Amino acid sequence: MRVLLAAVAAFSLIAQEQDAKARMKAVVALIETGGPQSLDALTPYLADPDAGVQKTAVDGLVNLYLPGYFKSGWRGRFQKATGAVTDRFTGGDDPVVPSYVTVRPEITGGIAKVAAETSSMETKAAACRALGVLRAGAASETLLGALATKNTAVLYEVMTAFEKIRNPAVAPKLFYLLRDPDEKVQIAAIQTVSLLGNKEAIAPLREAWTRTKSDRVRRALMEAFALLPDESNRALFDQHVMANDDLLRAGAAEGLGRLKAKDDLARLKTLFEGERKIRPRLSLAYAVVNLGQTEISELSPLQYLINTLNHKAWRGVALGFMKELSRDASVRFAVHSAALQATRDEKLGIAEILGHAGAKDSIEVLEALSKDKDTEVSAEALRALRVLRAQL
Repeated sequence: MRVLLAAVAAFSLIAQEQDAKARMKAVVALIETGGPQSLDALTPYLADPDAGVQKTAVDGLVNLYLPGYFKSGWRGRFQKATGAVTDRFTGGDDPVVPSYVTVRPEITGGIAKVAAETSSMETKAAACRALGVLRAGAASETLLGALATKNTAVLYEVMTAFEKIRNPAVAPKLFYLLRDPDEKVQIAAIQTVSLLGNKEAIAPLREAWTRTKSDRVRRALMEAFALLPDESNRALFDQHVMANDDLLRAGAAEGLGRLKAKDDLARLKTLFEGERKIRPRLSLAYAVVNLGQTEISELSPLQYLINTLNHKAWRGVALGFMKELSRDASVRFAVHSAALQATRDEKLGIAEILGHAGAKDSIEVLEALSKDKDTEVSAEALRALRVLRAQL
């Protein structure tokens, strides 16, 4: 421990060096050293005159709360070049600190200062992304201020950050981006305001629907309407639930499922049984389960969602739907019954789903999974227990 403290102290002194390369090496060394001592030693580098050193310090501080973040490489939505409507389901590729982790306010405050003051767009984007990963809700005004740069990477990172922070009050301040001439920015804004769950977004989203001629924008808008269930959108869902476009069909089915009108169940069940494309079939499965059909059987919609946890390409979509559905006790109990007979990939997904649901009734099942002979399953179950207990 004394050697570790001495090393940290030595790297801290390098902050006064004139050579930016030396300071960068010190920052990387502190990140690799790790531990709470490195947290205090890294913080002063947020004020470094070199933007590259600042950015590395930002990523390093996040790494101390979310191990692996620094080595995995900084990949925001812009870097991944994703504008897909299903982007909101890709939890595994979109890191965020677990709910049981408490981030020191002086850390998020220092990163927010970088986001507000740096002239480097790359560093600003990294700082905005970090604020989202750390769930820094107190930095919302700083993030809104960063939108003034109009830099595409920064815009994406700000919106991604708000998706993680999930403060509905921010949504109206993003409505102007729904009219952005850059289609990718517009789609990102559509996704973000719908995820924030503020129903004030319905009117500007309907305006965007009327105005656009883009199929990609319409798909994103249909997903947005599905996330903001309102009877005023029923005609739109009814019109597109059998559309030729797979994603319009999927969004409409999802929207009808969230309206939760029992009269829709028979029609949606028939559509599920006849659907052959995976994305709309997953939405129809979600809708049918959300309308009360929660049994587990070979061909049931809930079993189909569980089975899709084995499918690498569609796992994220199934996870997203099942996390939402598992807030309902009847769905949760059905998942409990399926857990111990599940495949490895299904067990991994079920553990994450039950941890996210935050219900005391899942503790026994997660404790059983924590004893699984597969070490990855047992580790995920233990992590899920920590997430669950933090919510109780």
